[in-house]
Amino acid sequence: MSEVRKQIRNKLSFLGKDIASSHILELQNHKDLEKRIISTDLLDFDYSKQRITDEAIDYLLEIPNLINLQDSLDKLFRGDVRNPSEDRTVSHTLYRDKILNKKFELISTERKRIKSFLEKNSISLDFKNLICLSIGGSRLGPELLNEFQALDGSVNIYFCSSYDLLELKDVLRNCNQKETIIFASSLSFETSEIIKNLDYVKSWYGEKPDIDFYEHLYAISANVSSMNAYGIKKSNQFQILDSLVGRFSLWSSISLPAFINSNFDSYLDLLEGARLADEHTNHTSWESNIPVMMALLGVWNTNSLNINNHGIFTYNFRLRSFTKYISQLSMESNGKSINFRSEESHFLTSPLIWGGYGIELQHSTFQWLMQGKTETSCDFIGLNNGENETVDSYEMLLSQVLAMTQGKEDRESPFKSVKGNNPCSILKIQSIDLRSLGFLIALYEHKVFIEASILGIDPFDQWGVQLGKKLAWDAKSNRKLLEDNFSSSLLPKS
Repeated sequence: MSEVRKQIRNKLSFLGKDIASSHILELQNHKDLEKRIISTDLLDFDYSKQRITDEAIDYLLEIPNLINLQDSLDKLFRGDVRNPSEDRTVSHTLYRDKILNKKFELISTERKRIKSFLEKNSISLDFKNLICLSIGGSRLGPELLNEFQALDGSVNIYFCSSYDLLELKDVLRNCNQKETIIFASSLSFETSEIIKNLDYVKSWYGEKPDIDFYEHLYAISANVSSMNAYGIKKSNQFQILDSLVGRFSLWSSISLPAFINSNFDSYLDLLEGARLADEHTNHTSWESNIPVMMALLGVWNTNSLNINNHGIFTYNFRLRSFTKYISQLSMESNGKSINFRSEESHFLTSPLIWGGYGIELQHSTFQWLMQGKTETSCDFIGLNNGENETVDSYEMLLSQVLAMTQGKEDRESPFKSVKGNNPCSILKIQSIDLRSLGFLIALYEHKVFIEASILGIDPFDQWGVQLGKKLAWDAKSNRKLLEDNFSSSLLPKS
């Protein structure tokens, strides 16, 4: 398989050289725009503004068969894919399966407990504040879901993870112990940031000795023994599979805090959207398969056009944190160069993933996109449901895509010229609801998996992140490590 990937990389480089100096305007055939749109009930994917030829697309569509992608997808959706460097199965797709696999009864049990908790608290809420102590995927997903729902509910929901505790201290000034519950979310329940915040909250509850801290404390983790060791009541523990990687954990009880002000049916809507994306990905031909085309174009832009960054720009305010979530999902998964067999990938792997809320970025970083010397590939995500406000935002999205791709030459004042030629795709959402969001997020998950399958790397481990954690812990426990490597003027004061 390594030799096959080497041949793919060489072919992509060859095809890229043929259009290296071409402009999207020269390559685009206005009569065939509809050919490069994939439509589903929940969203449309338009890649007609990519810098690519029909010949190159035809070759890209051969790649899935060359790497036996269908076999990999079948294993993914059966829960048979393994994270080999950590010797774990991969289970995130099973969390949204309607017919839960008997091998994973914990998922079914957990879903019932989520339902029970949300229904109990929708009837009689005896708290006004929920503080979720979480970081990485355990925070970014639930925080995105909470923002997306934009609910004016009876519970104030806060997310905290800062190691200097300033975020948490600011939140606690608005809370009192009696009306507050804590959710500590951590796959390992050993993450230093979470434990430090949790210890501080415990001391805060200690200011009110008449209130039992452990009655107000809940935890979500795969590590039952650590939850027990911290004293968390069994009834307040939500257990997830240790095979559920943090950046893929949105579908589990990790997201429970985001549904406190909504209901269990809303949670099921999110899962249903993801399940529909699973069906689309596993049962649709390559040329009509959105995550397959997204992955193929991503590999093309990075390896054929040598574009080292990819911007994701959302044009709906509820999706303002979407890019932050996808950035972690993509770069922590595919920001690697060597697989567990110690084979170096023949490809350039994950580009920098950046971006955000497009309406704001048009007034700042888009200047760099329009007239800087670094090329960028882009995804533009917007809503087009016919309402006046969304139509205005969507028209702005389309205008920016034209500027990015076509540009405009000004011969009289060259400093005003915009080259364009940045390859762009558009994801047009039909409705701003949880089902559509679940569908969109799962499409990006599958894009990441398919990219990794092409690149020959494991998207489910994160040894670079682990090294950073280890060095931080070693430095904290051994001051000499710092003294040997930094000037005394930079060392923390004792």
